[in-house]
Amino acid sequence: MRPPLPASLFAVGPTVRLLRAEIEAATGSRFGALGLASAAVVWGDGAAARMLRLAGRPVLVVAPGPLLSPYDQAATGFSSLTLTFAGAPVGGREAPGVHHFDPWTRAPIDREDCAERVAWLRARFSENARRAVYVGISRWKRPALDAFAVGPAGAPIHTMTTADAVAAAKRHDGQVLAWATRAPEALESACAAAGLPLARVEDGFLRSVGLGASLQPGASIVVDDRGIYYDPRRESRLSRILAEAEFPHALVARAKALRETIVARRLSKYNVGLAVAAGDWPAGRRIVLVPGQVEDDASVRYGSPNVRSNRALLQAARARNPDAFLLYKPHPDVEAGFRPGAIPEAEAMALADRIVSGLSIVDLLDRVHHVETMTSLAGFEALIRGLSVATHGRPFYAGWGLTEDLAPGTDRGRTLALDELVAGALILYPRYLDPVAMKPCGPEQLLDRLSAARAAAPPSALALGRLGGALMRTRYRLLNPIVRALRARRGVASGGASNPDKPGHG
Repeated sequence: MRPPLPASLFAVGPTVRLLRAEIEAATGSRFGALGLASAAVVWGDGAAARMLRLAGRPVLVVAPGPLLSPYDQAATGFSSLTLTFAGAPVGGREAPGVHHFDPWTRAPIDREDCAERVAWLRARFSENARRAVYVGISRWKRPALDAFAVGPAGAPIHTMTTADAVAAAKRHDGQVLAWATRAPEALESACAAAGLPLARVEDGFLRSVGLGASLQPGASIVVDDRGIYYDPRRESRLSRILAEAEFPHALVARAKALRETIVARRLSKYNVGLAVAAGDWPAGRRIVLVPGQVEDDASVRYGSPNVRSNRALLQAARARNPDAFLLYKPHPDVEAGFRPGAIPEAEAMALADRIVSGLSIVDLLDRVHHVETMTSLAGFEALIRGLSVATHGRPFYAGWGLTEDLAPGTDRGRTLALDELVAGALILYPRYLDPVAMKPCGPEQLLDRLSAARAAAPPSALALGRLGGALMRTRYRLLNPIVRALRARRGVASGGASNPDKPGHG
């Protein structure tokens, strides 16, 4: 008969230390300092276990279990573990000594649930059948992007030039992926000539707690093999989905639940900005929000043919809403000084009633009646909260019968219900990554992570103070010319976007 497992454990080696939570949950014992009665916990029944037994120390052996996902590792958790003590299995509900865990939260679960989640992860892994060859990806983005793209052919390869990317993809029978706004100008033609698939990568619509300009990694991306969603000059994968996909009841119901959760938890793409304090906004007057944008973004340059600047947007919004209480919200990257599009305060206040800098977009949407935008994602975030939206450009969410469309050529030829739009934009099009487990996940799982991260973030992480903003602006202005020069050497145009080979809607 196996002796009882001691209540006190001590870890031997880094792998066991990384798996402490799972081992404690499986055994009911706790890790602590080395004591006379403590059991040594080792990874695998190897030399360390044998030496400890010879020294008379009780040994708990931990090893990978039979049910594993391709993403499992000690740092991010194993989907199952096998535990033995004194040659006998420890615990295990479905099989002796085998313990199953949620691949993302690392909490104990039963085998059936574990098998379903592992199967989902294996399917995501298998979808990356061809070796991913990235070109021109900044180093701070690589860990997350690698987790999205790893597959049976191996880990992604990173290159910095078109020639190197094409050569690597040909050598490994791979697929070339480039950040949509930073793709070298010759990349598309070079891939076509070599017969290589090319896809463009961009942030998804539920991204992070923090801005990309402040080097906060994103937890969702889109991988578009046709165009990119913000460039209406050619058809994107998203526009194809929205134009042609079937939306069965179960998918629409899931989209509805997802939308309601986003609204209830007050989530957005970046989840930054401070709460809106009760102010002197008029109670009986129509309040219109005008979200500013980065003026050199491809979505503005190519998707807003008539209104092409924040000043012009404010002028148009005031002309269309002469009696409204107009709120102008500068774009976070513009407000932080990273990107162009700033309007002098006096000029903005000649058109707007308030400038709402540094405030949460969600809090603002709670207090307004209508949104006027060029192509801002704020329009989509307003739609899912039941607000009316007028688009002066051609964003992906315009033209489906849900917005007032003011730009020419916006009509898509199909009418969508709101939750069909949500299904396409938030479920079918993007890919999601659990930023803690560093494993692919569904949007619902990411909402949990974003909610937790925002709740734990200090106010300084949600809105830049004067000193932090000044330091980041200085860094940006010093480094940006160097970055632009390096990109020019690689053939990357400033603010580059996909080539307009085919007409369509992004």
